[in-house]
Amino acid sequence: MFFNFFGTTTFCVEVFRFFYLCGMNSTEEILTKILLPLNSCWKISEVRLNEATDEVFVDLKYDLPYIEANGRRYGIYDHRSSRVWRHLDLWQYKTFISARLPRYKDENGFFHTIAIPWADPSEQMTVLLKKK
Repeated sequence: MFFNFFGTTTFCVEVFRFFYLCGMNSTEEILTKILLPLNSCWKISEVRLNEATDEVFVDLKYDLPYIEANGRRYGIYDHRSSRVWRHLDLWQYKTFISARLPRYKDENGFFHTIAIPWADPSEQMTVLLKKK
């Protein structure tokens, strides 16, 4: 069973207690700082906690109406199906990142999926987890 991470678990209270002392006060700010080096294109859309399996699922959403590639802006054509990457653990919780990657159609009619800052194109784990 999944619980909404924002405000219903002891885990959330402990995270807030720790980061309150560091001057961070929003859940999104806390998760962004400790989970991913996100840029302004990506936002955390949802965080789910499965206490039965000690897993945290962080869903990301591309937040711009366009894609910049090769010095040009392209409109988003569509999104690929959701992908999941294993990430660094948050305390005792296994952490997973998921996102639907946007695609664009270039001037020659070819479709391209955007590159993501947290993982290599064909990997199933994030760059930070690979470094560990």
